[in-house]
Amino acid sequence: MEPGKLQCFKEYGEFILQKIDSVPHFPSQQEDWVPARLDECLVRLREAADKTVELATSPVKIGVMGEFSSGKTLLLGSLIGYADALPVSENPTTGNITAIHLIPQAGFVTTQLGNFTVEYLAHEGVNECLRFMLEQATQRATAAGLATLPVSKLEAGKDIINWCEDLWQSSNNLELRYLLRELVLFVRAYHSYGEALCGGRYQIDATTAREGLQLAEQPMAIQTLGFEDLPPAHIRLPSPPQKLPAKLIQNSFPLIRRVDIEVKISREVWDVTGASEFILLDFPGLGAANSGARDTFLSLRELAEVQTILVLLNGKSPGSDRANRIFTMMQQQRPGQNLKDLILVGVGRFDQLPLDSEGGERELDQLIDDTAANSPLYEDTVFQKLKVLQTTIDGASAFTTHKDRIVLLSPLLGLAELAKRSSTVKAGSPEFLANLDYPNYLEGSKRLQQKWQHLSERLLESDARSHLGRQLGYFAQDGGIAKLRELIQNHVATHGLKQLYEDTRRAAENLRQQQNNLENIIAEIHEQGIPTGDSPASIELRVAIENLDKTYRNFQKDLGKEPLKDRRGEVVSDVVKDELTYRILNWNQWTLLFNKANNGAIALAESKGAAGKLFDRGNRVNSAIPTKSDDFYPAFAKTVKELEEFARDRIRQAVVDSLNKLSDRILKERDYLKAILRPEVEQEIEGTFGGEEADLFYKLLLGCDPNQWQEAIISEISSKDKAISPEIMFPLARQDEKHNIGQIFDWAPERSQSASRSTNHQLFVLRLRDEITASASLHLVQYVSEVNQQVNAELEGILDQIIPTLQNLSKKEELLRYIAAGDSPSAIAIPTWLQILSEIATISWQKF
Repeated sequence: MEPGKLQCFKEYGEFILQKIDSVPHFPSQQEDWVPARLDECLVRLREAADKTVELATSPVKIGVMGEFSSGKTLLLGSLIGYADALPVSENPTTGNITAIHLIPQAGFVTTQLGNFTVEYLAHEGVNECLRFMLEQATQRATAAGLATLPVSKLEAGKDIINWCEDLWQSSNNLELRYLLRELVLFVRAYHSYGEALCGGRYQIDATTAREGLQLAEQPMAIQTLGFEDLPPAHIRLPSPPQKLPAKLIQNSFPLIRRVDIEVKISREVWDVTGASEFILLDFPGLGAANSGARDTFLSLRELAEVQTILVLLNGKSPGSDRANRIFTMMQQQRPGQNLKDLILVGVGRFDQLPLDSEGGERELDQLIDDTAANSPLYEDTVFQKLKVLQTTIDGASAFTTHKDRIVLLSPLLGLAELAKRSSTVKAGSPEFLANLDYPNYLEGSKRLQQKWQHLSERLLESDARSHLGRQLGYFAQDGGIAKLRELIQNHVATHGLKQLYEDTRRAAENLRQQQNNLENIIAEIHEQGIPTGDSPASIELRVAIENLDKTYRNFQKDLGKEPLKDRRGEVVSDVVKDELTYRILNWNQWTLLFNKANNGAIALAESKGAAGKLFDRGNRVNSAIPTKSDDFYPAFAKTVKELEEFARDRIRQAVVDSLNKLSDRILKERDYLKAILRPEVEQEIEGTFGGEEADLFYKLLLGCDPNQWQEAIISEISSKDKAISPEIMFPLARQDEKHNIGQIFDWAPERSQSASRSTNHQLFVLRLRDEITASASLHLVQYVSEVNQQVNAELEGILDQIIPTLQNLSKKEELLRYIAAGDSPSAIAIPTWLQILSEIATISWQKF
């Protein structure tokens, strides 16, 4: 249900955006009676429509959040089947948001990463981040007992640097200095690279990504560091670079909004085929003492648009309040919404649960071994004996009301399980695999894995519905990784899409509010005495042009998606291929050869008896029977040339049919425009309006009927047509300047004394026929494909002239009135763009 509704929202937003494109950017500059706030309203309207379309076309976003050092990066590597694939910074003071787009690939193969895209904050985003960081710095300065200037008085980057220096000199407070250093680096990065990089997107390769996103740690002894020792600003970058080198990424890192990566993952590792589309958003590790305010800002901003949240807790230190602080931040970002419905909980590093701190592993052994009494074992008993386990589960339960959304995890065990499945599929880099294979590296984890398995079995024997029993069982299988993948996909299908619909609906409601604001402004304009209607002829012409524009846009968007087809719907290349096969199969040479075959062998023996006396021609042989490869070439060349002309004819007809179909799709508009558009009016328009308007009219005249394009397209492709060369296509050896003779077949008279004659000539002839057919077919299909691409290019070029013309015409209200009604004065003086805005203000998404 949700996908259908999302499609309605998408078309709703796109309709409004298309209409806005037909309106002047600043209507208040067109007429002095137009209020300036209309311009601002249209900006907000466009932003709201853009947001609606963006959400309606977006995959479900899954935000992965966790404490720093909770094993989040390794968990993501385990989910995608490659431990250390992601290029992330290990520096707790600076991280980046990474968007992981999963693409299924066939076969059991190693996970591959590609299409790395670095996206920088827009200038508006930089300003928002800067305000957030300044507010955080003010709070920390106040907590340190320092008096500060209001943030509103810090107008320039130089003012901020001076403000930071004053606070630095006034206090050695650790948390305040961490933030001041981050703030200084952010401002200096923006000064050096903001003008050239902000708002930009750059594709980089894997090596550049890994080098550029690995940052050196800043000095930790910050309390003894002088302000002058902070890294200076870099040389200002004057213009956007063509390529983004690793060093530039490192220097401009504070300005990066996020990094997008495409991950090709085997269906054997994680089968996402047919599942609802989703992307994983890896948020910077939060909760470290010196984690960055920039990271928090980026995470909270991106968090507002995720539909599912995976919270990763640190099983190595259960009971920490860092996760609760993260939850509080998330709840503040989405007030009034029950976040627990969106959350999945993973307990990372569960294989490092601190059991030894209270003798827990000994208690675990006793729970497993206490089978002699044959008494049942329930969760309450386990929690009573293993307090650290109860603390862990209680901490996870605080994030969700569904116990089945809690997974106990060990990414290392999951990767070890994957590594065991195949020696050719790599679960990580050579360095990681070397560690994985190191003696006793996973001994403790695997020992506990087996113990948790036994405990799971005991719990499930006593109560088959035991949540803890199932959770421990999933952990024992592969570190809980398979269960987490299943949970993610199920949550996307059942809750993520629903949440995406709700997010899109809220964006559409905001768009509706902007429409209401527009409607109020238009009402005020009408109250000032502006006419509320337009002439019926002008309205009909504008509607026809808009429909023409929409149809041609959709046609252009679909160009190249399907090959040329004939009027029966058959692909032209397939028709040519079938005709070629039919003609080669009917060559007379095959019949002659097969008639001479006896038990698979072809013999050109002399006739004896009466037949010999009647038909013997002395030394003359029957030259119609092929005995060498060159004998096939005349028939091959003739067939290829015939098929070349056949293909040209089919392509020409396919072009005609395609344009006829397009013309039929705009039948109403075509007939209407052809009835009112007179070629002689072009000269009148040039005299009245000018050459630009006359050119627009001429292109409208050509654009109203696609059948008028046929002759030009066919002439163009014919002029660029390259003849097919049978010599190049012929697959058999031939006599030429380098070879005295081609291939001589075994049944030829000149090979009659050969000792190595084949005894299965018939099979050889069949192979010859297949080889000749395949070679000719390959070249002819390639020929049709190249002409097809040329046809698409010619259509693209024509539409690139016509579509902008139709858009420009929509803005030429006087010209439209003239075309619709000649030079007779219009009874209505309302501008066309105001009519368009009136239509925008009243449209509702329910109509789509």
